[in-house]
Amino acid sequence: MAGYHTEYGSFKFSMFMMAEYLHMVVGAAVVATLFFGGWQVPYLRDAGFLFPGGFAVTVPPALVLLLRIGAFVAKVVFFAWLYVWVRWTIPRFRYDQVMRLGWKVMLPLSLLNIFVTGLILLLLKK
Repeated sequence: MAGYHTEYGSFKFSMFMMAEYLHMVVGAAVVATLFFGGWQVPYLRDAGFLFPGGFAVTVPPALVLLLRIGAFVAKVVFFAWLYVWVRWTIPRFRYDQVMRLGWKVMLPLSLLNIFVTGLILLLLKK
């Protein structure tokens, strides 16, 4: 036990843990909204499903609302699960390992990516 695990009692510690999981849910909701369409369901319009080729299925407005809410909740649950799965899968690094990874691996790779992208853009420019 170290850090805030020993310094804070039950209620203060629970506030830390609830903030951690609230961060996970809010982050999953932001990712689902910004990058994966939020409440949108493919081919679902206000009147129901409108598929390519003109085929349509009429759905009551209340069911459309429930489908959209369900899609958003399903996306948030999926990304929260993905967040937890990645956290449990990847081992924790020590501070010196993170610094070595950042300075000796990630920085050279990012600089290489910038130079290769610039070279490709220079060669493709006519």
